Amino acid sequence: MSLHIVPHGETTVHIKRGLQAYGSADYVQLLTSEKFQSVGNELAEELTQFGYNVEIDLIDAFDLRDVVDTVVSVARENPDQEIYVNITGGTNLMAGAATASAFFIGATPYYVLEPQTGEESVDELVKKLPSPTQPLTFEIEGLQLNVLQTLGEWDKGGRRGVILREIGDELGESSQKVSYHVSQLQEKGLVETETEGRAKQVYVTDVGRLYLQWTN
Repeated sequence: MSLHIVPHGETTVHIKRGLQAYGSADYVQLLTSEKFQSVGNELAEELTQFGYNVEIDLIDAFDLRDVVDTVVSVARENPDQEIYVNITGGTNLMAGAATASAFFIGATPYYVLEPQTGEESVDELVKKLPSPTQPLTFEIEGLQLNVLQTLGEWDKGGRRGVILREIGDELGESSQKVSYHVSQLQEKGLVETETEGRAKQVYVTDVGRLYLQWTN
């Protein structure tokens, strides 16, 4: 089963083309601004008649964080769905935010082109972008979050490649306990480690920086 997250403005024809290209779509989550709420309602009614399960989220079309947070929330509420994000419609900010959040949640983003000759097939008009391998819809908490946040603060200050003992001293925890949580963070792709001599050095990854940026 698949879920399509679709920001839109006044124009909606690209939405129908995208859903037609992905014939297995079951659920559609429309991201609708207040200005085009009536358009979203009409589209939802039409898509429902064609057998789609449709829900609408009202978003601020000029607030990047609002768009991204909404997409991430939808993904977290549907962990078992294969998720696609149509990045074609709405304001430029909505399209950019939809693209960023698709990578954040590990969804497949796609773009629907305008026909040039009228003879193109739907499959030719829908362009799928490569999807990331590491979704960031999980949540971390407690000491594990403290370890990542500490590493993130040091990373921003230019301090990288710290050893477990330094993290433990900063947080008042044993190196053994810190090592366990570093291993958990490494499995999620948020940190990486290098062994130099007898010491293990810990680095925040680009994915870890992105996670901290959107969850702090």
